[in-house]
Amino acid sequence: MIKKDAHGVKVIGVCNYCKEEMPADSKKNGTTGLKNHLARRCKLSPLYQRGDETQSVLNSETMGGGLFPQTFNQKRSELKCVMFLIKDEMPFRVVEGSGFRDFITELQPSFKIPNKKEIAAGVWDLFLVEKAKIMSLIGDQRVSITTDTWTSIQNINYMVVTAHFMDNDWKLHKRIINFTKITSHKGDDIGRCLEACLNSWGIDKVFSITVDNASANDEVVEYMAKSLKSKNTIMLDGKYLHMRCACHILNLIVKDVLMELYNSIEGIRNCVKYIHSSPERLAKFRDFVFLEKNEKMANVLMDDVTRWNTTYKMLDGALKYKKVFSRMADDNAYFVAYFNEYEKDAKEGLVKRVGPPVEEDWENAQALVHFLKKFYDTTLKLSATKTCTSNLVFTEMVGLQVEIEKKMKDGRDPKLQRVAFSIKLKFEKFWGSFETVNKLVFVAHVLDPRYKLQMLKIIFRNLGAEPTKIDFVVSEVKKCMLTLYNEYKGSASIGSLQLFDLQDEDAKDELDGDDAQSQLVRDLLQQIKEEQLADISNEVDKYFADPFENALNKGFKLLDWWKGNQSRYPILSKIAKEIFSIPSSTVTSGNAFSLGKRIVDPFRSSLTPEMVEALVCTCDWLRADEFCFYKEPTDEELEFYKQLEEIQAISSTAQTSTNQSPPPHSSSTS
Repeated sequence: MIKKDAHGVKVIGVCNYCKEEMPADSKKNGTTGLKNHLARRCKLSPLYQRGDETQSVLNSETMGGGLFPQTFNQKRSELKCVMFLIKDEMPFRVVEGSGFRDFITELQPSFKIPNKKEIAAGVWDLFLVEKAKIMSLIGDQRVSITTDTWTSIQNINYMVVTAHFMDNDWKLHKRIINFTKITSHKGDDIGRCLEACLNSWGIDKVFSITVDNASANDEVVEYMAKSLKSKNTIMLDGKYLHMRCACHILNLIVKDVLMELYNSIEGIRNCVKYIHSSPERLAKFRDFVFLEKNEKMANVLMDDVTRWNTTYKMLDGALKYKKVFSRMADDNAYFVAYFNEYEKDAKEGLVKRVGPPVEEDWENAQALVHFLKKFYDTTLKLSATKTCTSNLVFTEMVGLQVEIEKKMKDGRDPKLQRVAFSIKLKFEKFWGSFETVNKLVFVAHVLDPRYKLQMLKIIFRNLGAEPTKIDFVVSEVKKCMLTLYNEYKGSASIGSLQLFDLQDEDAKDELDGDDAQSQLVRDLLQQIKEEQLADISNEVDKYFADPFENALNKGFKLLDWWKGNQSRYPILSKIAKEIFSIPSSTVTSGNAFSLGKRIVDPFRSSLTPEMVEALVCTCDWLRADEFCFYKEPTDEELEFYKQLEEIQAISSTAQTSTNQSPPPHSSSTS
């Protein structure tokens, strides 16, 4: 564009995007101004950039806080890209997708997107860096271990090893340290692999190994006990090394009871299957619900027969619509016909479908749900990974036992009483004899200053245990504590002098001499040992003699209490730190396998076992202090989904009525 002003002719350029005018005289301004305008000032221009690599941009912290200057950095951006793929479980090919590339180019055109091979190399490098950090965090302290095995869709056997420990600030840590290939599921093979995994991490001090009740795991623990004894790093001579998964015990009890009530449960399950078999059947079910309860978007979740917690939720949901299903059995011919069909059974071939449920089935389900709720709540508490759970095992198991016996004595509800008797038999099979329970379970309870040793006696007495058995168990618990105290005190106080006295043969020969120096050293060692034995009794007895903490204090925090009393109980606090690091369940292994299934999916089945381990472990480490995105939906989330479905249904109805209504200004007679 050419314009005239008082000074003569002036060449003006006009931006095609924002229509801004600017000098464009080739002799005076050239094209630099035009380029700068398109790249830096015109936000409508496709060439517009927020800044270059050297210009700082104000950014904010992810979780709040002030602004800070940030400049583009290729290496840092590549690292964030690798972390994104690991944490969000994305396949490596994502970086080569056109959508991802367009998105990144829009955000930062200067970023050179790495290819799949570069991403794989970045994953391995990050795995090694994070592993070094965790090795430094663990240091030389003892850890408690959980382990389990799994077979992937590649038909490769994997073993997961998870380390549980506390740092100096009494913060509980859970880290998957290995997700490695194993040759078989035999105990000795797993034991050798576990030993190699711990050696690769430089871990030779293991306090406990928590596993489920599989027979092979007994062999694993025996193998590890021998290995740790050979290194002279095992505590209590390995007597209490083996911890059984409390949640697995509950799982076995519940599954046995579910089998006894199979027909009642299967009849209700088939009702739920029916309403989910087609949209029309679900709509018809909702029509019946509306007639009974005036509820439009009713639903009952399907269960996974391999997971009893989903069966509990299904039964609990179905019981709310008991009258609806009964009415469908009377008024809906298709519903009745569904139960007259035959289906395949693995053992008996073609059999008539179980159901519809009768009144007795609903009563059985109601009684069962009462107990499943108790077991479900206990499982949630004992499977927590962010808080210590070893101190909860005893009280939770006792609480279940009290509830079972209470319902056994209550004759007002025969169905509930019968289910209680059935659960009691299964419960005693795994938990009935306190003499055989790992004594560390009781030690964890005793180290809670709200209960201590005195409360242990009271609980046993209220459960009706024989006085001789009570005395035996309590004395064993105190003996276990004193032995632990002795071992910790010995390693902390005697140190090199004890090693000198016990292991150096030449030194022993010198101490056998009659000279004054040898006698002085002998007297010194004897004095240290006498003081040690006195301190053992004093600190343990002091803890038991000190006042109880208020058991009704809902704000009491166990780890904070011990952290604040380290100076009062210097050795006992070290024992408490180890005891409270023990996991009560192997749920972390199950979570690792769920993660493994998502990583080793059909699209990534060609990943090497080493890369699978790097992805699983690094994902766990990067998410350690974050909210876990992959979990079962909560009741609040399910209610939210239900509201969304209702909104969509209303929107769909409105759209249909709009499409069917006559166009505006049209005549009804035309």
